[in-house]
Amino acid sequence: MKGLRAPILLTIVACAGLVFVTRPDWAQNAVEFSFHAFQDSRGVTVLAPVGSLDKDFTDRTGLRLKFGVDAIAAASDSCARCHPSGRGMQHNYFDAGIRHKFGDLKVDAGAEISRENFYSSDTGMISLSRDFNKGNTTIAGGYSFQYNQPKLHPSDNVATQWSHDMYASLTQTLSKTTILQVTYDYNRVTGYQNSPFLRTHVNDIMMLGNVPDLRNRQALAVRIRQALPGETYLEADYRHYSDSWSIGSNAISVGASHYFGPALLLGFDYRKYTQTGAFFWQPFYTGSPLYYTGDFRLQPFDSGLYSGKMVITPELGFWGMPKGTSLSLQYERYLATTNFQAATFSLGVKVPW
Repeated sequence: MKGLRAPILLTIVACAGLVFVTRPDWAQNAVEFSFHAFQDSRGVTVLAPVGSLDKDFTDRTGLRLKFGVDAIAAASDSCARCHPSGRGMQHNYFDAGIRHKFGDLKVDAGAEISRENFYSSDTGMISLSRDFNKGNTTIAGGYSFQYNQPKLHPSDNVATQWSHDMYASLTQTLSKTTILQVTYDYNRVTGYQNSPFLRTHVNDIMMLGNVPDLRNRQALAVRIRQALPGETYLEADYRHYSDSWSIGSNAISVGASHYFGPALLLGFDYRKYTQTGAFFWQPFYTGSPLYYTGDFRLQPFDSGLYSGKMVITPELGFWGMPKGTSLSLQYERYLATTNFQAATFSLGVKVPW
């Protein structure tokens, strides 16, 4: 999961360059508080409060700050030998970034510090974007570097991992109601990539896994946003992924949202995901295998994600807060062919500032 943080950060930046045809919130000055509750079929519970600040100092320069805490109960990736019932964990992270416009060129630079019981991660990133064709075409690109240090629990030894991620995207306005974006992402991870918690059967003996220390990953994504008459908006995404461990995946998502008056937005999304397994993944191993793993994320599986959201923006604001204050509610249900299930509920308040 941690090895994916840099690509996720860059994906967020890339998506920010996509001008959605749903009603945009151009105001950058806002304080946002949200709370996420997650629970899965393995007994893992995550409670995650998040706070963020987005502030424009001038029409060319802005700042963003974000702080979050994940309180994880009975973590699934915990050492069964030391903690048969799982071990509670806490994950704290803080990220900050600054954006500035140099004419038509937009620059966004930032960093994130992440700490938890047995893992630390530091990330730096930069992205560039520029508009062409009277603002109808946007070309963007970015790079991030991540330095990770997993602790090899139960020992005090610390391993190292380096991750480099690059992306390029093209966003094109096809018509007054249609926008298309194509993004390519390349990620290279070197160093320790095993889980110090998960064990697998090797000749009927439970052993800690051993995986390659180099992984090259790439993904191509296509996104389209379509506005329909009557305050209705459609979206469709496709993403193809492959890596040097022979994992390949395809993800297709579709969604729709509708404004019931200016104060209420309802939306629904569905995402279908299919994945092949790593070339060395097996449910159990015999003989003298070079690589072996108990990481369930490296096996072949299919999954579906169902999401429903509601955003309420009263004309006069909430509880005496400024006009434009919004309340968001979201529920997600995840189902996989590995018999894994999870549910996430999110509640957020965004206040203009």
